[in-house]
Amino acid sequence: MSARLLYAHFPAASHKAALEWMRVATEIAAGRPGVGPFLVGQQALSAAAPAVAWRLVSENRREIARGCRIFPDEPSARADLARLLRAAASFDVHTSPAPRLRSTGWFVSAGDVLVMMGARRYEKRSAAESAAALAVRLLQELAVSGDGALAREITVDPLILQ
Repeated sequence: MSARLLYAHFPAASHKAALEWMRVATEIAAGRPGVGPFLVGQQALSAAAPAVAWRLVSENRREIARGCRIFPDEPSARADLARLLRAAASFDVHTSPAPRLRSTGWFVSAGDVLVMMGARRYEKRSAAESAAALAVRLLQELAVSGDGALAREITVDPLILQ
């Protein structure tokens, strides 16, 4: 399967879609000791300023995974991706069941940093684990191809989330 990294643009860090994106990341981090959503030193974003996040999508543009941080601009998101790709060998997959919903999500950490999270939930834990493994494999393939490939693989998503 081929995939690419795209940017999700939010008109403001306080936009409901950006807040929901980060709510999920914060919820995941709160449930796992030692796994935090933010890198040390990440600057706080102005609530009114535009924001950017990255996501991994398949050839048919179906979202596979999404990053766990939002950034003020694309160069910041690109720099974060480059750091993550260098740490790709240390990715750990975790599942996050929601018993009341009878579904299981997934997320990936590298050490104590939350790296990415699933874009959807699954009925079976094994399906969530398979989806996470696919996302990790795809990012590891990008990492093996080197940082030069990162610039080629990332394209701007023209969709502004509303």
